[in-house]
Amino acid sequence: MKTLRRLRDYQTGLGFMWLLGACSAEPTAEVTRGARVPPPTAAAGGGVVTPNPAPPAAVGGSGGVLPTPTQPGLLPTPTKPTNSDVCEVVRLSANQVTPDMMIVLDRSGSMQDAGRWSPSVSAVRKVTMELGTKINFGLALFPDPTASRGRPSGGLIDCIVDPQACADTSTCAAGKVVVPIGENQASAIGNVLDMTRANGGTPTSDTLQALVQSYAGQIPGPDEMQRPKFLLLVTDGMPTCPAGQGMQTTQPDIDAANTAVEALTAQGVKTYVIGYDTTGAGNEMLASVLDGFATRGGTGDTMHRPVEDEASLLLELQRITSAVASCSFNLDKAPPRADFVLVKLDGTQINLNDPNGWRLEGDKTIELTGQSCTTFKSGGSHGIEAVVQCDVVLPN
Repeated sequence: MKTLRRLRDYQTGLGFMWLLGACSAEPTAEVTRGARVPPPTAAAGGGVVTPNPAPPAAVGGSGGVLPTPTQPGLLPTPTKPTNSDVCEVVRLSANQVTPDMMIVLDRSGSMQDAGRWSPSVSAVRKVTMELGTKINFGLALFPDPTASRGRPSGGLIDCIVDPQACADTSTCAAGKVVVPIGENQASAIGNVLDMTRANGGTPTSDTLQALVQSYAGQIPGPDEMQRPKFLLLVTDGMPTCPAGQGMQTTQPDIDAANTAVEALTAQGVKTYVIGYDTTGAGNEMLASVLDGFATRGGTGDTMHRPVEDEASLLLELQRITSAVASCSFNLDKAPPRADFVLVKLDGTQINLNDPNGWRLEGDKTIELTGQSCTTFKSGGSHGIEAVVQCDVVLPN
């Protein structure tokens, strides 16, 4: 009997030492590894029993496992975790989905004559500086500021013989991209606008049609992600080219511009429309034409956005660009479960499926919602962190 009692004491000591060793293990510095614990079960006679790892093999004999105690109130013998139960805490890279926006600015003679050119330049400069890190801006001007002005080598005599040879051929020249889409283009856009003067007709249709090819038709490279594309048209008049020869508006020019906007929308480019001097008596037709562009633009606008001066233009530019700025972030890897992902904005946890937190779009896109999105779009630098935990992340 004494020998049997000593053997049992020895076995109990081994089990205790094994438990101490299991509890003293420490996680690594870079990646936390842990085992998920099975849910608690009801114990015989009431109470809750938490499963524990299995006991070590019995000393001697065939190497079997010691029997589990059957007395009420005793915890089951611990079981060792298996490799399939081990998980890692993983930090994922969250890359913002930055949209593209081509600003298409009217530089026709009426923009200069009515004093609208300088306020437009100022407002565009401000908004591209404010949101240059959140939107990839580009700039197109119409008519093309680099088009030939038709100065023949013969000079004045040739102009007298053939007046058409001296005509300003830039009047109806289709607009041109003068600053391509890119990151932090505010300085480049400002420099071009400072060197540009307003002059010529309003070749809206030819300009938009050219952008169907040069902007909407651009295919991203193999290592580039597909970004949302927008076009922002700022104008003070109806199309006057090519049929109107820069002097008058014709229905064919209006129809051609409508067709171009529809083509842009069909290729995934959404068009916003801002119009100067479109309110009040005598401007009904201009407002109607610009409303037609806006309705076809695919943004959800059913009318253009009227402005009168720099302050109102800047306000509409800020509203549009704020709506366009993205609150989406692509993760470099899809998490196994959305509720295992801890998301922090500027170091503070935000909650999954909270109106002011975040949600998972598809399998690996984080979309900020409500106040979280508003905060991210506000001025200054903001950071997003995503960490996949080993268990459900509790709301803060």
